[in-house]
Amino acid sequence: MNIALLVLDVQKDFIGEQARLPVAKHQVEPMLESINTIIKKVSSKGISVVYIGNEFEPKQFISNIFRRNSALKGREGAELDERLLKVNDVYFPKNKGDAFSNPELIAYLNSNGIKEIIIVGLFTEGCVSATALGSIHHHFNTTVIKDAVASSSDKKRLQSLNKLSSKGVSVLNSEQLFEMLSNVK
Repeated sequence: MNIALLVLDVQKDFIGEQARLPVAKHQVEPMLESINTIIKKVSSKGISVVYIGNEFEPKQFISNIFRRNSALKGREGAELDERLLKVNDVYFPKNKGDAFSNPELIAYLNSNGIKEIIIVGLFTEGCVSATALGSIHHHFNTTVIKDAVASSSDKKRLQSLNKLSSKGVSVLNSEQLFEMLSNVK
């Protein structure tokens, strides 16, 4: 299968009860439900599921101030949220918005013949957008699932999805994704 699902930053410091830098609370449960359903369906079709998480260095003092010390490497807040369905141990850390800033991710995708990327997770206006644009830059066909992403506000989520669509990223809802995948053997 030449498709990979990238699950971005579904970490305790962004969606947990004690989140240091939370997405909009009303977006969390619907997003998690969509992501977990997508993970179940794609993994049953043999599509690679790749988990990606922020792991910021504690010594990045100034950046960490703006991020409220969220997702610091080795700390509990950087862990993937326990409500997220985990079907494997394929995980790549990053310390920049674009997951493609980790050359090990690119090597993994290329060595597995991946040509298409599906992105879910958070923040739509941050890492989802940066990773989607990075994906296009690396010549992958790229899709973002709009009901499986979250943002700090509904307005930012909508603006980001519209901007991604204008940059050549396919923006679908999960039902459209499942319909598309029903044709994949």
